[in-house]
Amino acid sequence: MSLPILVMEDGALSPRFGYVFRKEWVKPYESLLGMLWKFTQMNRLPGHSVVTQLCSRPTDPYEGIAITDVDVKRVARLLGIAQFKVRAGIGKSAKDASPFFRHCASCMALGYHCRLYQYERHFYCPIHRLPLRAECCRCGRPSAYWLDAQLLDAPFRCRHCGAYYSHLYGTTPKLWSNTLATAKKRTALSRITHG
Repeated sequence: MSLPILVMEDGALSPRFGYVFRKEWVKPYESLLGMLWKFTQMNRLPGHSVVTQLCSRPTDPYEGIAITDVDVKRVARLLGIAQFKVRAGIGKSAKDASPFFRHCASCMALGYHCRLYQYERHFYCPIHRLPLRAECCRCGRPSAYWLDAQLLDAPFRCRHCGAYYSHLYGTTPKLWSNTLATAKKRTALSRITHG
């Protein structure tokens, strides 16, 4: 697979050769953060160049923005996907939304982060039946669920120590795996969405 060459044109990232992002990489209930991690990793982009593209107002990439402040139309154009997929990746702000990044270690090994994991009402991953974690297994620190250069520079890893969130430390997540291949897995996610 050849990687695209990206250039800055009129203050926006655009592909010069190849594809930036493929629609089929977006899995059901995938968080916007998961999509952006795939985008930055596949295109070998620094986080600061992506953060500045997520909002229509000028943004300090190291200060970042809340996921709910993302300009949906702009991000959909950047990733080349439908706006409803970006909206679905953001989800609705809820009273029980965690300010910290929550994850399933097995999902992280597959390059998947579900937006539903951010709700504190969910304690377990419905796919793997593992407890959702808000801290790194290596350094024990939680990461703010905030789109900034530091978070986007650490795809599927702890922003503090750089350890992968997956069970398989030192290995790169399988970003293009068919994470939700079985109907049973998709049904489990759908059940917690509507339940």
